[in-house]
Amino acid sequence: MALTADYLYTYTLRLMKKNMAGGLKSTDFNAHWSESQRAYQDDLMGRFQARNNGKEGLNTGLIENETILQKLSPFITPIVLTFTDGICEKPKDFIYRLALRSNGKDCYKINHDQIATVNDSVIDPPSIDDDRYYFVEYEGYYLFLPIETATADLDYISTPKDIKWGFTFDEQGRQVYSIGLSVQPLWDNNSCMEITKRMFKTLGVSFKDSDFENFGESVIDKGV
Repeated sequence: MALTADYLYTYTLRLMKKNMAGGLKSTDFNAHWSESQRAYQDDLMGRFQARNNGKEGLNTGLIENETILQKLSPFITPIVLTFTDGICEKPKDFIYRLALRSNGKDCYKINHDQIATVNDSVIDPPSIDDDRYYFVEYEGYYLFLPIETATADLDYISTPKDIKWGFTFDEQGRQVYSIGLSVQPLWDNNSCMEITKRMFKTLGVSFKDSDFENFGESVIDKGV
């Protein structure tokens, strides 16, 4: 069973009630959970700082671990880039480049101080006819060589969309969950649980791993 926004919000309210920690508005839940999922993604991809600076989990990055790539697979996005005079902006939700190809051929990343050298090369200059492509990466865009290249295929890791527990109102003015107005998490169930645990730490709510197991059983048995 995939963990929905409703599942996670309902669980959050139950555990907070158990801890006598008060309630949590759905908008606050959306904000806290979304912030925790971004931090979790940062940790999976690998941070430069050590754990004592806020990093949780192992000191590993996505390129070092196929399991991490699998967790990030819902956010691996292919897109066709269109260049104008060799320049194309990165997607707005871009985080990390996995691959860049043109005409099915790999494009080679070069440093900024290599542009002139590559352009003047008599051995391996940029060439559409020879399928030899180079690119320089800037914060918000790519510079592509040769500049006459029209398109390239980019595979990248995107930012996860903010979760949203959407609702309508019943006759008494109470919030009622609406799946159509909600944005569901794309993570696997174990990652959803880990993100929720991180949120609880931020909120100062204590929990045990068995709490998640017990709640999961209640949802399966009672459908709530």
